[in-house]
Formats: sequence, structure tokens, C-alpha cells
Amino acid sequence: MIAFEFGNLCFNSPASEQSIIMAIASLSEFSSLDKFITAALTFLETDEDLCDSWTELYKERVNLPASDEDIAFITERTNAMDLRVKIRFQPVKKAVNILPPKWNQVTMCLETEHDYIFYSWVTTA
Repeated sequence: MIAFEFGNLCFNSPASEQSIIMAIASLSEFSSLDKFITAALTFLETDEDLCDSWTELYKERVNLPASDEDIAFITERTNAMDLRVKIRFQPVKKAVNILPPKWNQVTMCLETEHDYIFYSWVTTA
């Protein structure tokens, strides 16, 4: 598994309050999307640079199927990160919201042809 945190410079603003965290693993590493989600949360929690109480924050996760609008939102946020990084991933085969999305936070997991992707977009505004 590999993880990235994309801070404010990715959003074409030196003072943005937005951040995206992604953890990515191959489909072959996990037998299900749910097992990947559990592993991604544990991985993020134990990494000294990304540490937080991830498993506590998401212990009541709901894994609600994501709508086309949810996927479009994630794609738009990712495509807007063009100042410092470019992220491209395969078309989404399956997506779930780990918790119901809020205006200032979307945390979902995506399944593409080859990868699982944990995606958390947050803003402190």
C-alpha cells in the first residue's frame, strides 16, 4: 500500500484549506473492498506523517454506494489539483462512501480495474 497527502499547493492556492489524502493498493492484495478499507485506515493511522485516529473516526463506517454525482465530485476535485500534481486513475468500477458525504468532507473508496483507492477530501473552512 502507498499513501499520499496533497495539501494546499495542489489547489492552485498557497492558502487553501483543502487537503486530499489517498491510499492505493492493488486489487490482488485484498479479497474485498471492505478488507482494503480496514487496511487503509490502519495504515494511515500507524504512519507517523499521516497519523490520526483513522480507525476511530471511521469505526461506524457505512460503505454506502456512491452515486455518479459523488464520483464526478471526486474526479473534479482531483482534476483541479493541477498546480503541483497530476493524478489520473482508471475508470471507477465501484465506489462507496465510507460515511455520508458532507459539504466539507468526502471520504470514499474506489475500485478500478487494477486498484483500490481510499480517497479523503476535506476542508477546514
